[in-house]
Amino acid sequence: MATRKDRIALNEAMFREGNERTSAWEEHQAAPPEQKLSFMCECADPECRERVPLTMPEYERVRADPMHFAIVPGHELPEAETVVERYDDYAVIEKHEDVRGIAERTDPRSQ
Repeated sequence: MATRKDRIALNEAMFREGNERTSAWEEHQAAPPEQKLSFMCECADPECRERVPLTMPEYERVRADPMHFAIVPGHELPEAETVVERYDDYAVIEKHEDVRGIAERTDPRSQ
């Protein structure tokens, strides 16, 4: 049976999957490295429709760790994740160790 933290991790993974698809779009791949692009907030709220402005290098830095997700500042859930980086436009969260398996298993880059 899935725990609350499991469901949170799965919701965030769903948004990450969508962002992986949009990051592969030609216009994202061809964007200048300093250009901010629009990505979905990868928070736990399945109803969230807010956008996170990231350059492709910023996005790639977040994606380098399957435990990291990009969110709108303030969308973190301290019981399930820790903010590891804060910026004006976005924050990077790291999932807690107890859901590492979910974060790694759902990472499109590790499949």
